Amino acid sequence: MSIFCQRCGNSLTPESLFCNRCGSKASNQAGTLRAGRPAAPPRPARRAPVIPSTPDEESFEEYEYEEDYPERRDKGYREDFDDQDQVIFSITPTFYEVLPSYLVAAALSLIVTAGVAYVRGILGIALIAAAVFFIRPIFRHMRLRRTVYTLTGAKLEIRTGIFSKDTKSIPLRHIDNVEISETLKERLMGIGDVLIDSAALDTKMVLNNVKNPRKYADLIMEQLRN
Repeated sequence: MSIFCQRCGNSLTPESLFCNRCGSKASNQAGTLRAGRPAAPPRPARRAPVIPSTPDEESFEEYEYEEDYPERRDKGYREDFDDQDQVIFSITPTFYEVLPSYLVAAALSLIVTAGVAYVRGILGIALIAAAVFFIRPIFRHMRLRRTVYTLTGAKLEIRTGIFSKDTKSIPLRHIDNVEISETLKERLMGIGDVLIDSAALDTKMVLNNVKNPRKYADLIMEQLRN
């Protein structure tokens, strides 16, 4: 007749008073186990509770975004949304517009310098006169460089101004027609104006003196077709 340890399940002889494995008191003395029936195996230690990890801020924002706007899960929707902010081109007018002003200022400066040298006057007078002659073309050049024509996937924008900024924009869906205006001289030089016609505007929006105007007109038309 065999008995078993109540604590570890080790087989013991009937004469055993203590378990030779774990040292606990034998069951025949405690009266808790019957002879010939093994004790139940010890219960495994209880696991610590598993705490779910908290999602980081980025994944939470993504989940909330898609949960609130299910239609934005579509990949095509997101690509269209990103394309609206994509810059197709951003250009400034050509130098051609202010070139005649520089030529006139240079000619007048040479004339004044020659006159001062002829009468053996003070050279400073010629320098002052040259500075006055170049004020207007320099100012026009700065204003020209501050004029920017920008086309994105959603709108066409014109920004002008040196100290204060003036912005005029029109959504692409409001554009009715795109035209090109070139004189003979402008055509030979490869420049021209791009005219934007829209019922939402009182007058046409003009991209003045741009190089290769047909290229930029085609880009605008391509965005309208898209």
